[in-house]
Amino acid sequence: MTRLLRPDSYARNTLERYTGSKVEDFCANILLCNFQRYIESFAEHTGNNILSEYWDIVHDKSRDITIINCGVGSPNAGIVMHCLSYLDNINSVIMLGMCGGIDDSCEIGDLIVPTASIRDEGTSRHYLPSNVPALPSVEINRIMCEVLHRELDTCPKAGIMYTTDYRMWEFDEKFIDYILKHRIVAIDMEIATIFSIGYALNVPTAALMLISDLPLRKGGIKSKNSANEIFNTYTSQHLKMGVKICEEITQQNEKFPSCTFVPPAIDKT
Repeated sequence: MTRLLRPDSYARNTLERYTGSKVEDFCANILLCNFQRYIESFAEHTGNNILSEYWDIVHDKSRDITIINCGVGSPNAGIVMHCLSYLDNINSVIMLGMCGGIDDSCEIGDLIVPTASIRDEGTSRHYLPSNVPALPSVEINRIMCEVLHRELDTCPKAGIMYTTDYRMWEFDEKFIDYILKHRIVAIDMEIATIFSIGYALNVPTAALMLISDLPLRKGGIKSKNSANEIFNTYTSQHLKMGVKICEEITQQNEKFPSCTFVPPAIDKT
């Protein structure tokens, strides 16, 4: 069978179809989210337009930041990460996500810098063997912690996430026993996928997660009303920190041009 497109052409073509953007419009720093509130706030804050197709997207050339609402779940995260890996000048891909706090120290509104994530989803196995951990860029994590300490005068929580595609796990006692035994700080649906594909395809990735619920505590499972309260109270600061982190990455790249966050390129054609 004759293939009409090469992998690189297909990935770039998919980005353009899914976002309504030209490949040339993408900035060097990418913020991923899965809530429309972030897209709208970013557009309002930066004065740029929202482009809407399957994914909504905003490009801010002045800050060299693109934000994409790629939807919820591991498969969506896999598609966007794989496609982004074919762009030529990516300094960082950072997920601004929400997660359920598992550790007893977690509180609603806390920010977490994940140091790893357990791979209990189906997408990352297509990119890495099962015994390879899902890890972010250490350098971007360092910058994150510096920015959060400077801007918020606090040390963010850090630890191991648990990424699953099991949506209704909150009512499964065996599953809950399992995650408690592994000293998980929080649980989500995308981070392990993003980290794994970033590692496999040489894309520097990280995540800044917002604790939006405490599902193991009485009354702690997210509801429609509590979700709205989270949006109104915490997401503005969450997005602001993501933007500050991207700006710091750009400044450090300019200050130390001989250093790079991106590993040596591999042939993906």
